[in-house]
Amino acid sequence: MQSPRGTSGAARGTSRVTEPAPDAAAAFRPLVVSGYHGEPTPATLLVATFDPGQRMRRAVRGLAGFWGAMVVSVFIPIAHFVLVPSFFAAGIWQFVRRLRLHRLVRGAHGRCPDCGVEQDFELTAGPRFPQGVQCRACHRGLTLAEAA
Repeated sequence: MQSPRGTSGAARGTSRVTEPAPDAAAAFRPLVVSGYHGEPTPATLLVATFDPGQRMRRAVRGLAGFWGAMVVSVFIPIAHFVLVPSFFAAGIWQFVRRLRLHRLVRGAHGRCPDCGVEQDFELTAGPRFPQGVQCRACHRGLTLAEAA
């Protein structure tokens, strides 16, 4: 697949949202992309689902990241009075947040109905539809909606 600039996503070092996280079960939901003119085109929404063991591993990794930053910040004079408690609290918050997260929306992928370029769409409102998105090639406003 070629992007408007002539390089594929793999060549630029980015991954498509249609590739699930390696430690999660993936579910694809059908969407429809509509624009100013032309027929609406199909799109897919990738939702990663985590079992309890996967949620625990993700939560521990998040906690370890913040607490690792906490240990490093101990050696920063004066700032460690703010950084250490902040990283401690953020680590606990991230642990609880990831432990409660059963499903994660990884993104949406489809073709612009106006210019025909296939692309990943940036979701700003999570899995709430209809949702406005913008084509990266023609910069027109598009609408992602659940397929009927």
